[in-house]
Amino acid sequence: MKILNIEFIYLMLIPSLVLLYLIITNKSELDRIFDKDVLSRLKIDMGLDKNVKLILLFLALFLMIFALSRPVILKGVVEIESKKTPVALALDISKSMLAEDLFPNRLEFAKRKMEEFIKKSKNLEISLIAFAKESFIVSPLSGDKEAILFLLKNLDTTSITMQGTNFLAALETASTLLGKESIKNMIIFTDGGDKEDFSREIDYAKKSGLKIFILAFGSEKGAPIPEDGGYVKDKSQNIVITKLNKQIQSLALETDGEFIVASSGVQDITKLLNSLKDFEKKITKQKVTQQIELYPYFLAVALFLLFIVFFSIPSKKKIISILLFLSVVTIDMKAGIFDFKDIKKAKEYYKKEKYEKAVEYFEKVAKSKKSSQSFYDLANAYYKSGKYKKAIKYYNLVQTPNKRLRRYVLHNLGNSYFMLKDYKKAIDFYKKALAIEYDKDTDHNLELAKKMLKKSNQKGSKKEDKNKKENNKEGKSDKKSDNKGERSKKGGDKSREKKKVKGDEAKKEEPISQREEKKWLKMIQNIPQKTLVYKNETKNGGDFSEKPW
Repeated sequence: MKILNIEFIYLMLIPSLVLLYLIITNKSELDRIFDKDVLSRLKIDMGLDKNVKLILLFLALFLMIFALSRPVILKGVVEIESKKTPVALALDISKSMLAEDLFPNRLEFAKRKMEEFIKKSKNLEISLIAFAKESFIVSPLSGDKEAILFLLKNLDTTSITMQGTNFLAALETASTLLGKESIKNMIIFTDGGDKEDFSREIDYAKKSGLKIFILAFGSEKGAPIPEDGGYVKDKSQNIVITKLNKQIQSLALETDGEFIVASSGVQDITKLLNSLKDFEKKITKQKVTQQIELYPYFLAVALFLLFIVFFSIPSKKKIISILLFLSVVTIDMKAGIFDFKDIKKAKEYYKKEKYEKAVEYFEKVAKSKKSSQSFYDLANAYYKSGKYKKAIKYYNLVQTPNKRLRRYVLHNLGNSYFMLKDYKKAIDFYKKALAIEYDKDTDHNLELAKKMLKKSNQKGSKKEDKNKKENNKEGKSDKKSDNKGERSKKGGDKSREKKKVKGDEAKKEEPISQREEKKWLKMIQNIPQKTLVYKNETKNGGDFSEKPW
């Protein structure tokens, strides 16, 4: 056994022993006045003796101090290989990134590209930066891809209140994060802002040893920037058109990096990853000592002793009641542990799109917890597995004062009824969800449900017309040939009129495209909380585009 932090014993154990000695040797007023035999008759049995309590209390204290010193059992030395290349990813979240010349807008398109880069990258330690007028650290250097992807998912233009595009602030933050690394790669995901001269940024990058790679977003034609139901306007009240600024390529080329314009395919990310391979670190071997931590065991004993001290045990009844209490707590703790494991497995299967398996584990959690969140998770799993009636059952069990969760439930109930082709109910639930809070996806689904309802009604009316025509043909009486000719002529005229009317109606009716239906079928809305970012204090503030987009 080895003690890793032995200084805790020196600093805390000796003063504690002195304190224990002083307390034990110091007699109370009663002990001084009365004889021990007299006191034993006067005192009521309150459990453990005072001195015993003190000894147990200090023994617990010593065990806690020993636990703090981290006793471990050494298992041996293992050699591991390390090949991690640091890279800083910087995402431009200024207003111009909301332009919709890329679907659905530049920012979301850039986030998808960044996500693709992170997933495909190997042997990289990634840090994440968000910037507009100022620069913010979202994540320091880390090899945990899942954590970085989670933080990236929740970044948007509302994460930073002050707008503009300050590339120098982003470069300073990247330099701070990469520190004294021998390789300093930085990838900027941006539309280039509206700056023409990048000489100051180039000088700073060269001095700091940064190699800048730029993945650019936007089109040469440009697009307006949506804002509050309209578009961003300049001081003259003209609509601002923001374009891809190719001037920024000088920042990449002058620092031995690369400038790549983002595309709808995967070739841009592949090119970016291939470019980074030239700057990869060499494989290094490190020796790591394997060890087993013992502090939990010492801490558990200390807590048990404290329990005895503060809850005296004078009788057998109390012993039984305490044992019962401990057994109940242990059962609850075990149940909590199993719930945690079930939730973890359920989420793993859900993420891997194995929804049938996810349902099994979410059902266990729902039976155990019977909470709104557990019912909601189970309903989502049923929905994804195609069991829409079951999904509806559990969505209806969600009772919560949380308005946002209530809106999600109503939105998903609308989705479930839509999949069951009950468009009327789907429309009702979408409307209820929108009454709580407006959401673009819910509004889109509502319009699609209305179109589908209209389409199904038209099919029904066509069937009725067909049946009426077949009934009219039956029971025709024999009349003169000229009368027959007249009727057939009139009938021909009417049929032509009907065809004309139907043709006009068909022109007016808006068709539902396959793309629109596919988009809806893939959609399930899960809006998590916004990512919290840490503002980085920069030295060269103020060198940014003065335009607020």
